[in-house]
Amino acid sequence: MIPECDSVPQNESCGGCGKKEAPLVSRRAFFASLLGVCSGAIATVVGMPMLRYVLYPVQAATKASKWTQVGDASEFENIDKPVMKTILLTQRDGWREVVSQQPVFVSRSAEGHFQVLSPICPHLGCSVSWHADKLDAQVKDGKLEVEFQYFRTNVPDRQLLS
Repeated sequence: MIPECDSVPQNESCGGCGKKEAPLVSRRAFFASLLGVCSGAIATVVGMPMLRYVLYPVQAATKASKWTQVGDASEFENIDKPVMKTILLTQRDGWREVVSQQPVFVSRSAEGHFQVLSPICPHLGCSVSWHADKLDAQVKDGKLEVEFQYFRTNVPDRQLLS
Protein backbone atom coordinates (compact mmCIF):
# COMPACT_ATOMS: atom_id res chain seq x y z
CA MET A 1 0.00 0.00 0.00
CA ILE A 2 0.94 3.59 -0.58
CA PRO A 3 1.54 5.51 2.68
CA GLU A 4 -0.76 8.43 1.71
CA CYS A 5 -3.66 6.10 1.07
CA ASP A 6 -3.46 4.64 4.64
CA SER A 7 -5.53 7.51 6.01
CA VAL A 8 -8.39 6.96 3.54
CA PRO A 9 -10.96 4.33 4.49
CA GLN A 10 -10.96 1.21 2.31
CA ASN A 11 -14.39 1.82 0.75
CA GLU A 12 -13.47 5.32 -0.52
CA SER A 13 -10.87 6.28 -3.08
CA CYS A 14 -8.60 9.23 -2.59
CA GLY A 15 -8.41 10.27 -6.23
CA GLY A 16 -4.96 11.67 -5.77
CA CYS A 17 -2.94 8.55 -5.73
CA GLY A 18 -1.16 7.28 -8.79
CA LYS A 19 -2.53 3.81 -8.38
CA LYS A 20 -4.35 2.82 -11.56
CA GLU A 21 -5.96 -0.39 -12.43
CA ALA A 22 -5.60 -1.79 -15.93
CA PRO A 23 -8.92 -1.82 -17.76
CA LEU A 24 -10.27 -5.26 -18.30
CA VAL A 25 -11.39 -5.97 -21.86
CA SER A 26 -13.47 -9.02 -22.33
CA ARG A 27 -13.16 -11.19 -25.40
CA ARG A 28 -16.64 -10.13 -26.50
CA ALA A 29 -15.75 -6.40 -26.28
CA PHE A 30 -12.51 -6.98 -28.20
CA PHE A 31 -14.26 -8.78 -31.06
CA ALA A 32 -17.02 -6.16 -31.14
CA SER A 33 -14.39 -3.43 -31.52
CA LEU A 34 -12.56 -5.46 -34.17
CA LEU A 35 -15.83 -5.98 -36.06
CA GLY A 36 -16.53 -2.23 -35.94
CA VAL A 37 -13.08 -1.35 -37.29
CA CYS A 38 -13.38 -3.92 -40.10
CA SER A 39 -16.88 -2.70 -40.99
CA GLY A 40 -15.61 0.88 -41.19
CA ALA A 41 -12.72 -0.18 -43.43
CA ILE A 42 -15.06 -2.07 -45.78
CA ALA A 43 -17.50 0.88 -45.87
CA THR A 44 -14.62 3.17 -46.79
CA VAL A 45 -13.37 0.86 -49.56
CA VAL A 46 -16.88 0.52 -51.03
CA GLY A 47 -18.00 4.09 -50.34
CA MET A 48 -15.11 5.98 -51.96
CA PRO A 49 -15.85 4.84 -55.54
CA MET A 50 -19.54 5.52 -54.97
CA LEU A 51 -18.74 9.01 -53.69
CA ARG A 52 -16.48 9.68 -56.69
CA TYR A 53 -19.27 8.48 -59.01
CA VAL A 54 -21.79 10.84 -57.43
CA LEU A 55 -19.42 13.83 -57.45
CA TYR A 56 -18.09 13.23 -60.99
CA PRO A 57 -20.29 15.85 -62.74
CA VAL A 58 -19.15 18.54 -60.33
CA GLN A 59 -15.49 17.74 -60.91
CA ALA A 60 -15.81 17.19 -64.67
CA ALA A 61 -17.57 20.50 -65.30
CA THR A 62 -14.60 22.44 -63.96
CA LYS A 63 -12.09 20.68 -66.25
CA ALA A 64 -13.89 21.24 -69.57
CA SER A 65 -12.75 24.01 -71.92
CA LYS A 66 -15.45 26.48 -72.89
CA TRP A 67 -13.81 27.71 -76.11
CA THR A 68 -14.97 26.38 -79.48
CA GLN A 69 -13.22 26.88 -82.82
CA VAL A 70 -15.21 28.86 -85.39
CA GLY A 71 -12.70 28.74 -88.26
CA ASP A 72 -9.45 30.24 -89.51
CA ALA A 73 -9.11 33.96 -88.92
CA SER A 74 -8.10 34.38 -92.58
CA GLU A 75 -11.66 33.41 -93.60
CA PHE A 76 -12.99 36.59 -91.98
CA GLU A 77 -10.35 39.11 -93.11
CA ASN A 78 -12.38 40.87 -95.81
CA ILE A 79 -16.00 40.56 -94.72
CA ASP A 80 -18.39 43.49 -95.01
CA LYS A 81 -21.47 41.84 -93.49
CA PRO A 82 -21.94 39.11 -90.85
CA VAL A 83 -21.11 35.60 -92.00
CA MET A 84 -22.96 32.61 -90.58
CA LYS A 85 -20.78 29.72 -89.36
CA THR A 86 -21.81 26.48 -87.66
CA ILE A 87 -19.86 25.38 -84.60
CA LEU A 88 -19.88 22.10 -82.66
CA LEU A 89 -20.73 22.42 -78.97
CA THR A 90 -20.00 19.69 -76.46
CA GLN A 91 -22.26 19.99 -73.43
CA ARG A 92 -21.99 17.83 -70.34
CA ASP A 93 -25.28 17.15 -68.59
CA GLY A 94 -24.51 15.03 -65.57
CA TRP A 95 -22.95 11.86 -66.93
CA ARG A 96 -24.23 12.41 -70.47
CA GLU A 97 -22.21 14.26 -73.10
CA VAL A 98 -24.16 15.85 -75.95
CA VAL A 99 -22.58 17.23 -79.13
CA SER A 100 -24.77 19.74 -80.99
CA GLN A 101 -24.38 22.14 -83.89
CA GLN A 102 -25.11 25.82 -83.30
CA PRO A 103 -24.96 28.71 -85.79
CA VAL A 104 -23.10 31.94 -85.00
CA PHE A 105 -22.64 35.17 -86.94
CA VAL A 106 -19.10 36.51 -87.32
CA SER A 107 -18.53 40.17 -88.13
CA ARG A 108 -15.87 42.82 -87.63
CA SER A 109 -16.20 45.97 -85.57
CA ALA A 110 -15.18 49.39 -86.86
CA GLU A 111 -11.79 48.94 -85.13
CA GLY A 112 -11.29 45.58 -86.89
CA HIS A 113 -11.96 43.33 -83.88
CA PHE A 114 -13.94 40.15 -84.35
CA GLN A 115 -17.50 40.07 -83.07
CA VAL A 116 -19.26 36.73 -82.77
CA LEU A 117 -23.01 37.01 -82.31
CA SER A 118 -25.38 34.34 -81.11
CA PRO A 119 -28.64 33.95 -83.04
CA ILE A 120 -30.44 32.90 -79.84
CA CYS A 121 -32.85 35.51 -78.51
CA PRO A 122 -32.15 36.16 -74.80
CA HIS A 123 -35.84 36.85 -74.17
CA LEU A 124 -37.47 33.52 -75.05
CA GLY A 125 -34.62 31.53 -76.61
CA CYS A 126 -35.94 31.80 -80.17
CA SER A 127 -33.52 31.43 -83.05
CA VAL A 128 -33.06 34.66 -85.01
CA SER A 129 -31.63 34.68 -88.54
CA TRP A 130 -29.60 37.49 -90.05
CA HIS A 131 -31.16 39.45 -92.90
CA ALA A 132 -29.19 42.49 -94.02
CA ASP A 133 -32.02 43.91 -96.15
CA LYS A 134 -34.98 43.74 -93.74
CA LEU A 135 -35.38 47.31 -92.43
CA ASP A 136 -34.97 50.52 -94.46
CA ALA A 137 -32.72 53.14 -92.89
CA GLN A 138 -31.71 56.69 -93.73
CA VAL A 139 -29.70 59.53 -92.25
CA LYS A 140 -31.69 62.77 -91.87
CA ASP A 141 -30.25 65.90 -90.23
CA GLY A 142 -27.35 63.86 -88.85
CA LYS A 143 -29.65 61.32 -87.16
CA LEU A 144 -30.10 57.69 -88.17
CA GLU A 145 -33.74 56.82 -88.79
CA VAL A 146 -35.32 53.43 -89.39
CA GLU A 147 -38.68 52.52 -90.88
CA PHE A 148 -39.77 49.75 -88.55
CA GLN A 149 -42.06 47.14 -90.10
CA TYR A 150 -43.49 43.79 -89.10
CA PHE A 151 -42.82 40.86 -91.42
CA ARG A 152 -44.35 37.43 -91.84
CA THR A 153 -42.29 34.90 -89.93
CA ASN A 154 -40.73 31.69 -91.24
CA VAL A 155 -40.62 32.81 -94.86
CA PRO A 156 -37.37 33.45 -96.75
CA ASP A 157 -38.46 36.63 -98.51
CA ARG A 158 -39.66 40.00 -97.22
CA GLN A 159 -43.45 39.87 -96.76
CA LEU A 160 -44.90 42.83 -94.88
CA LEU A 161 -47.70 42.37 -92.35
CA SER A 162 -48.40 46.05 -91.70
